[in-house]
Amino acid sequence: MVGDYQTLKNIIEQSLLTALFQPIYDTEQAQLYGYEALIRGPSNSPLHSPIALFDSAVEHGLLSELELICRQVSIETFAKLGLQGKLFLNVSPMVFLQDDHPKGATLSFLEQYGVAPEKVVIELSERYVVNDPELLAQALLYYRELGFKVAIDDLGSGYAGLKLWSEILPDFVKVDRHFISNIDKDSVKREFVKSILALGANINSKVILEGIETEQEFYQLQELGASLGQGYLLGRPELLPVKILPSVLTTHQRKVKYGNYLDKLASSVFQHAVSFDSQTKTGAIVDYFTQHKHLHSLPIVRDQIPVGMALREEVLELFASPYGRALHEKKPIIDMLSSQPVVVEADTKLDEVAKLVTSVHDEQLLWHFIITEQGRYIGIGSVRDLLKQLTEQQLQQASYANPLTQLPGNVPIYQKIDDLLTKQQAFHFAYFDLNNFKPFNDVYGYAKGDSVIRVLADILQSYCTAEDFIGHIGGDDFIAIFVSDNWQQKADSICQHFDQAIRSYYTQEDLNQGGIVSPSRSGELQKYPILSVAVAVVEPDVERCRSHHDIAELASSAKKEAKKRCKELGKSAVYLCQRRGPDGL
Repeated sequence: MVGDYQTLKNIIEQSLLTALFQPIYDTEQAQLYGYEALIRGPSNSPLHSPIALFDSAVEHGLLSELELICRQVSIETFAKLGLQGKLFLNVSPMVFLQDDHPKGATLSFLEQYGVAPEKVVIELSERYVVNDPELLAQALLYYRELGFKVAIDDLGSGYAGLKLWSEILPDFVKVDRHFISNIDKDSVKREFVKSILALGANINSKVILEGIETEQEFYQLQELGASLGQGYLLGRPELLPVKILPSVLTTHQRKVKYGNYLDKLASSVFQHAVSFDSQTKTGAIVDYFTQHKHLHSLPIVRDQIPVGMALREEVLELFASPYGRALHEKKPIIDMLSSQPVVVEADTKLDEVAKLVTSVHDEQLLWHFIITEQGRYIGIGSVRDLLKQLTEQQLQQASYANPLTQLPGNVPIYQKIDDLLTKQQAFHFAYFDLNNFKPFNDVYGYAKGDSVIRVLADILQSYCTAEDFIGHIGGDDFIAIFVSDNWQQKADSICQHFDQAIRSYYTQEDLNQGGIVSPSRSGELQKYPILSVAVAVVEPDVERCRSHHDIAELASSAKKEAKKRCKELGKSAVYLCQRRGPDGL
């Protein structure tokens, strides 16, 4: 017995259920997409787990009653918490086979709690087998006609997922976590998910990948083209869901949004080089090396597909013995090659090329590598040029991206501002500066100071959308460029979130006394309040401001006023500068 009848009956009649919410993210846009409602029974009951709860309901014939109360609790809690995005409700297909299951109850709950039907997605789970797919299809079509989106849950875990998918063309398909677990190490799972994503795109069904638990799985799924994800890495089921983007999403957003500043490709070290067919006689190769003393290697191809690299020292050594020429000159060069060269596509990133090159143990092969385009030979790359490019790239890193947060540094910030001014596009420029950061660093140490800087970077990313631009000037100074009208709401939310988050970085003693005591610049002990962020905002007149220098001057003046406001209020604050140009109002 999973659970006795009366225990289950009491849970249903007294609504002794709790709705938890697990976030679903649009990983491509790095923003919340919605929540799946997950039900739990009383914590002190054998029916606490959803599996035990629903198995008991099936056993005792109370599935319809349990389903209805679960939906009501989920919708009510979703509305009371003011959660954003779509609400995914799990529906057992077995209730569709019960004639006494009331119709219209879900719509009634939504109307009662003020939730629009178009925000709701009905998930059909394959957990319980039903032998009448046509009836299930009709039921889901019924929900769709009421304004709901429909989804097939746990695709691949049961009996008829693909069949149902082809018949009813659901709005969403959720791929079972079995196919996500260790997908970065399993080529079969990668091919399965890749085909499901392609099929979803063709029939306009959104694919949600469940059970993402590691960063390796996450990045592998991004490479496959995934855009909707769910799992412990992105957020666990919670009674009060956290409204901040998970760090893996903010990091991914930085890579997508700003990665192109530094990423150079193998094509940047490309150079033309004559290639030889694999059946070319070895004697001809030796003669070519003899005539061109500066060459160290020659690419060998078959129908323009690279098959090897002839190395000067290796080939000439064959002819060094008294009978070497007679033995080898008429043999095809392909038979004389002993090592396989590094072959890369022209669009391979330089750091990936470097990994491949350094994995080669044959020192002679370290002169050059072969570059291809769609598998066909186009030229070679010099390892020396590769190292030179990588060194230059690292030297530029500090100018283009901050090493601590990987956010754009001064150069791309200036480029963005000047570009907006050239286009005469209106924007708000916000300068974020931590108050009393140096004393905090002195007392708590640089490691903790770096953590605070990264937290502020994550908070900025979580509230700024794809159209905004975020930069890290250095130290504890950040900027945000807002082109939308809701900049004030975003700036206020950033301040509020930071004021809450920063408290966990202080000891309880310092929290109780409202700050830390540290020597001032003169050496005297001084009390410094809890860290806060001053946000100085300017709205430049794009017709009068000529370059980023004008914006920097305005922001510098506004920063002083923002810090004054923080001191007056005792917390983070936003100040909007009234000046709009270098010559005043």
